This record gives sequence, structure tokens and C-alpha cells, in this order.
Amino acid sequence: MSLKHPIPFVLLLGATLSAGWAEEEVTLTIDQVPDPVKAAILKAADGAKIAEIEQETEDGQVVYEAEWANADGKTETEITISADGTVLKTETEAVDEHVDGEHDDGEHGDADAKK
Repeated sequence: MSLKHPIPFVLLLGATLSAGWAEEEVTLTIDQVPDPVKAAILKAADGAKIAEIEQETEDGQVVYEAEWANADGKTETEITISADGTVLKTETEAVDEHVDGEHDDGEHGDADAKK
């Protein structure tokens, strides 16, 4: 099979394939997530104020990520939960305050940030 214009074909194919793998993120409140997800978040947070909840599609599966600051004031926790309430991953990392008040997400070479 011979293609007269292989470059546009390759670009179109790449765009089509990448669209299928794109992650979508939607910010939600605790009252907007399914009941099993809400229960898992509240149990894991153990009374901490939830800073953020996002619904994402990863590899075709809907998951929820919630984040909160821990009582020690030095760490924050992020939890990933499936739509049925199963905890898939929990990460606790150091809160690194910057001058502008935003915190580091631990992905800037700080090997001790993730536990």
C-alpha cells in the first residue's frame, strides 16, 4: 500500500490516538461524588478539611482524587479512589511552602517529599 501524503496521515493518526488517551479532570465537591467514594474519602481524611476533589479518566476508568492537609501541618495526603469506593493509592508528601504561598507538589527533585 502506497500513501501519496504520509505526513498528514501520520499527524491525523497521532491526533486520533492521543485524544483517546487524554485525561479529563473535573473539580467536584464532596457532595457531588458517588456515596462509596464520599465514604472512602471521609474515612481516610479522618476529619481533615478536604482541599480538593477531582474526577479523572485514567486509561478509560473513572477515578477520584482527593487532597487534604494533615493535622501536623507539615504534610498533605492525596488519595485515589475508584468509582466503587476502592482506595487505589494513597500518597503523603511534605508541604513545601514557597514565597508566593503556593506549595510544591513534590515533583521538583525533592526525593524526601514523597513517602
